Amino acid sequence: MICPHCLKSIDDNASVCPGCGSYISAHEQASHIEFVFCEGCGARLSPHDRTCPKCGRPAPGILSAKAAASDLAAGRTASFPRVSPLGAESEHGRFNVVDTETAEPQRDPLEAAPVFDDADADATAQPPVRRPRRRGIPRRLIAAAVVTALLALAAVFVVRDPLGVMPGIYGSVRSAARDMFPSRQADGDEQGSSEESKGEKSGSQAGHETALLDDNEAYTRLSGIYQRLGAYQDRLAEAINEYNGGFIAKDRAKREAASKPAYAMRDSVKQTIDEINGLKLSETSAFLPDVEHMRSLATWMYERIDVLCHSWDISLSVAAGDLPLHHKNEILQPLRDALDKSGKNQSLVMFETNYAAWKPHQPTS
Repeated sequence: MICPHCLKSIDDNASVCPGCGSYISAHEQASHIEFVFCEGCGARLSPHDRTCPKCGRPAPGILSAKAAASDLAAGRTASFPRVSPLGAESEHGRFNVVDTETAEPQRDPLEAAPVFDDADADATAQPPVRRPRRRGIPRRLIAAAVVTALLALAAVFVVRDPLGVMPGIYGSVRSAARDMFPSRQADGDEQGSSEESKGEKSGSQAGHETALLDDNEAYTRLSGIYQRLGAYQDRLAEAINEYNGGFIAKDRAKREAASKPAYAMRDSVKQTIDEINGLKLSETSAFLPDVEHMRSLATWMYERIDVLCHSWDISLSVAAGDLPLHHKNEILQPLRDALDKSGKNQSLVMFETNYAAWKPHQPTS
């Protein structure tokens, strides 16, 4: 254990310190096994500690007369708590100041201040002032109103056309549509041209549409249509050759030139169908079946060339800078759709099967 007088390590059973010669009582011998804890942080202290090594607080019992005497004997006064003069004055001289008029001690200003409890503090505290929330117009409603106003202004601009720019816009849109889908534009052009041609052709064709044809006239007209349908075979072969050589060409001008035979042939076949539909025969005419035969042959020929035109539409719609080769499957899709389950084009099969058998014959007198 440690000697309480000189703080030297001595034997646990020794009654006299060999260092200082002080007598060690039995109580002091047994006190070394007791645990001492700091009153500030609760750390465990050894019996010889005078201050806590963690927080610096004096150890319990250090201010006792016995411990103080041992510290004074050992010259250990640095760990003693010291009281400042201001604190001593505040503790001991608080009521020493006496008022000369009333002969009563003056209190500290802090003690003279009124003391409020929690209830009084809650009563005196004023609730925070809440400003009323300003509710404006929702942003969504404002945005919807702005969009509606813009749409209304755009509609008025388009309808009234104050600047006179809408005809030019319409023309540019039509030209773009004509370049992008020439076959669809051709249908509209055909309708317009057919209406114009009706006004111009007031001669023989007008006479054929209004008057009934006799057998000789019907034979002449049907024979010419039959020969024309046969000549379409050669034009179709030419259109197919141009298609095979240019439907995936990189140059758009080359593709447009290669597509012209197909579009021109389709226009011709369409005019032939219109001519057949305009034939007027009597109900007893022997050429009524021939008219139906020519109409069927012309329809099959139109379906064959129309497939190529639809494929050309896709080829010509490829944007500038893009290669048609990358869209080859899309371009060839109309040709695949025209085939049946056996892989044949029924329009081609029906035309070649019936063309020779449906030749008109001269009527017998």
